[in-house]
Formats: sequence, structure tokens, C-alpha cells
Amino acid sequence: MIKDISFEFFPPRTEKMEQKLKQNIGALMRLSPRFVSVTYGAGGTTRYKTHEIVHKLINETKLNVAAHLTCINASLNEIDEVIENYVAVGVKHIVALRGDMKDLDQFIPHPQGFTNSIELVKHIKDKGGIKVSISGYPEQHPESQGITADINFIKSKIDAGADQIITQFSFENQNYIKYRDTLVSQGINIPIIPGIMLIKSFNGIKNMSRKIGIKVPNWVDKIIEKESEETQKIIAEDVAITQSEELEKNGFEQLHFYTLNESEIMINISKHLGFHTKNNIA
Repeated sequence: MIKDISFEFFPPRTEKMEQKLKQNIGALMRLSPRFVSVTYGAGGTTRYKTHEIVHKLINETKLNVAAHLTCINASLNEIDEVIENYVAVGVKHIVALRGDMKDLDQFIPHPQGFTNSIELVKHIKDKGGIKVSISGYPEQHPESQGITADINFIKSKIDAGADQIITQFSFENQNYIKYRDTLVSQGINIPIIPGIMLIKSFNGIKNMSRKIGIKVPNWVDKIIEKESEETQKIIAEDVAITQSEELEKNGFEQLHFYTLNESEIMINISKHLGFHTKNNIA
């Protein structure tokens, strides 16, 4: 049974997008998510906008907000400043990531910063009072040297204090199941939460997946070739519902949705999982 759902948002780039996000958050918070997360942007490019959105969510809603933080283009002093600003506005949960360089170039550590997310996790946990989520990769990290290396890296992040794993998305549920079972068999017992990407555009998800090393199944190409835009929207919702229900049947109790700042499809998926909107969340 799915006991909890959570949502990811990204900082809007324009005032119009910000107004739309505000409306969509207003709709989604009535589903009582366990938490919502706000991304940081490749290369740390949305640092200040992320803080602004996080601050507004904490001040204007009753949502539990998880703020993303990366190592990219930041010294230790700059990272400390971000953490201090987060804590000052009430953040108690950080999603700690190494992060991606702009244009997905090779990672180059800041000379006065951290070399990986293990160091970042430990630094955050040493401050005390902050829950830390980390990333996991059912299809392995694009820079991975193999599943054993991936598992050892996860273990090191847990040793550093990580509290839960939120996975990268995958089109195939078997990847999530195998990943979870492998981690559990290695003695990893913190929560493992599948990340599910909502499909706004099949062309868009195909291009993004290939950039970040996620396998695109043949049925995605067939949908792009054969189906109208309107039909694709219906299929996209069905894909997410089916994926969520199958994960529920395979023992997962929490799902994290990459919403792309949309609400309608997410509300429909949530209803299928037994989550209904409430009017008492302000």
C-alpha cells in the first residue's frame, strides 16, 4: 500500500510560470504530500530562486519542504551560507546531491568546495537537526563504474548520515524492484523511494532521458510516431498510473513524483492511489 507521496518542483523562470506554479502547488498541497522538494538547477544556476520558492512555501503553506543543495560551483563558505539561509527560514530537510554541470559537462570540483556528495552529506549532518535525502540510480549513474561501485557509494553516503534514498526515474518498474532488492540484500535499510517522472511530452522525455543515460523503450518511439498530441496526453497519464500501481503491488510504500510543475495529471494519479484532495490544508 502506498502510504505517502511527495512532489518535486523546479524554480520558475518567468513571472507567468511562477503564477502557474503557485496555482498548481495550491492544488497539489490538498493531497497532503509527505513533503515537497525544490530543485537547484544545473550548475547551481537557480540558487537564489530556489531559496525564494522554499521561503514562500514554508511561510505560506503547511507543507514540509525539502530544499535541494549541490556541490556545483560553490565553496565551503558558500555552501554554509546556503544551509544557514535554509535553516533560518525553517528548512529541516535537504536533498543533498553532487549536482550536474551546465550542459552536462564533466564534473569539476570547486577548489574550496566538496569533491562529491558524500562530503556534502556529512557536512550537513554534522550541523545537526537536518534530515538528508540522497539520490539513487536504478539504471546506474551515467559515470558509474558498475553496480558494485554504485552500492559502495550509497553505503558511504549512508555512513555519512543519509536518511533516505530518492531514485532517478526509469521507464521500467523492474529496474526499481531490482535496485531495491539489491540494496536490501547488501544490508541497506533506509527508505528507498522510487522517483517517477510525469510525462508532459513524449519527445521531451525521450530527449532528456538520452542526455542523462536512461534507457528509452521502443514503445515510446511508437507513441511519438503514431499517436496524436491529445492521445499522447491520455497515454502519459495511463503510463504513470500503471507504473505507480505496479510499484505498490511490489511492496513500495512511498512514491516521489517529478511533477514538472504540473498538477492535473498528478491529481488524477493520486486518486488512483487512494489520495484525495482535502480542503483543510492552507
